[in-house]
Amino acid sequence: MDAANEDERHWHRLQVAGLAAKAYATLFLMITGATPTELDQFSYTDALEVEKSPIKKELSAVKFRAGGKTTLYNIGRDTGLPLLKEYLKLREWILNGATHEGLFFTMPATSERISTNPEFSYLKTTEMMAGFFRSISGTFLDPTVRILSARKMRKHKSLGMHTAGVSPSTVAANLNHSEAVNLSTYSEATPEQQAAEFGLFWRAMHHAAYVVRERSQRPAKGEVATATGHCDEFSQPIPVRDFGAVAIEPNCRSQSGCLYCEHYICHSDEEDLHKIVSLQYVINSVRKAAPDAAHAEALYKELSIRIEFILEALGERSDAVKQLVEAIKVKVFEYGELTPFWEKRLSRYEKMGVVF
Repeated sequence: MDAANEDERHWHRLQVAGLAAKAYATLFLMITGATPTELDQFSYTDALEVEKSPIKKELSAVKFRAGGKTTLYNIGRDTGLPLLKEYLKLREWILNGATHEGLFFTMPATSERISTNPEFSYLKTTEMMAGFFRSISGTFLDPTVRILSARKMRKHKSLGMHTAGVSPSTVAANLNHSEAVNLSTYSEATPEQQAAEFGLFWRAMHHAAYVVRERSQRPAKGEVATATGHCDEFSQPIPVRDFGAVAIEPNCRSQSGCLYCEHYICHSDEEDLHKIVSLQYVINSVRKAAPDAAHAEALYKELSIRIEFILEALGERSDAVKQLVEAIKVKVFEYGELTPFWEKRLSRYEKMGVVF
């Protein structure tokens, strides 16, 4: 034991260092969202530039499945850069004066019979990951923890960015594929996330039904007319309870936010119906004309569904109200007759260059 401890480059130390190097490679696979083929191409020269430059923060690789396109992968200066600096120190100690072009590499087998001039070969990430997870399962990780493939890591990165509200175009660019590929393959939510979203959706729908069914009457004393209906406590916005985070926070200066406020009231008369259908028309116009269609869809889809549910709930009150709802929809969507407020808002968008 004493003899081993006195040897700074004992084979067991090299073995543990090799395990640590694989852990760093796995971390960078998670951070960058690169494919194994691309991670294998990350160069030591690129890494040195990232470490020393105050601006550069990407590692590059050639994506063969994209016709030889050069791709860049951001490691992040807050989390990835400190990890890179740690790894470069470990890398220098492992090489011990030897050189290697790749940022990551495969170490020779470490044992008591290790040669004095070991050879370091290029990393094969797929093989490395399988062996790495086998070696840490049951020792550093609970054996019940499932092994993540590189594809699942990319998917988790994509879902994390979508959950954080990053636009689909940015997420796709970060993972170096098209928006179509990202939305079709890397955007499927987990069962737990789907359950939470559906729960939030139905709570919102039940509250909307309560608002229009219990309060659908002529404006009472103290109610203030708004661009989307009426309000019984103007300038005191309160988010609807039990909704959690919503896409649009209640704000008396933001008319669309009224639909997520405890004080919002929609009456089953021509005045309020014309207001809310006009809002629906503007929302749908913006969704269709936005340059980042996917991002606009994600932002306004819930609001559009909420408006439609309120209209359906109002229509269920009586045949007369249902006929009035249909008549207002024809008036707005076929003839383009909006309320003065929403007509001015739409004109303002057109002056800004938004083409409908």
